[in-house]
Amino acid sequence: MHKVITGILTLLLAASVVWIAFLTREVARLEKELKPILARQATEDRQQALHEKFAKRMAQDRQKYTQDQLREAEQLYQVGNQKWGTPEAAQSLKALIQKYPDLDRAGCAVLYLVNYSKGDEWRQYLQDAIANYDDCFYGDGVQVGAYARFLLAQDYQSNGEPEKA
Repeated sequence: MHKVITGILTLLLAASVVWIAFLTREVARLEKELKPILARQATEDRQQALHEKFAKRMAQDRQKYTQDQLREAEQLYQVGNQKWGTPEAAQSLKALIQKYPDLDRAGCAVLYLVNYSKGDEWRQYLQDAIANYDDCFYGDGVQVGAYARFLLAQDYQSNGEPEKA
């Protein structure tokens, strides 16, 4: 009888080891399959949070400015967008910043002007974006100040000034 019980226990133990090994392999497989899904979800959550910040910022602009002012600012912005690289575009973006300096679109316009400039002027626009437009967002959630910091840090790195980066 003792041998029978020992045999059954040995068989149960062996089956348990096989079952645990199977479960371990399945858990590892599921973790591997879930990893990209969870990463994609985390990215979407971050994008949604940034988009919500953009929407909140735009709501602040709507409380401060009339519809006519917002429409005019958007027209100035779109000239810069549609006539990219032209003097007219740069002039329109500068007019937007001058007339509506605390508007979300003004922060985006400053970053657009970065593309029209070089050297010290280029850095000045980036520093202006960081100092004055950190709370501005593009519609896709890109934060003006953060993107300006990134560009400025890249510039410092590539010019041998990593301590400034």
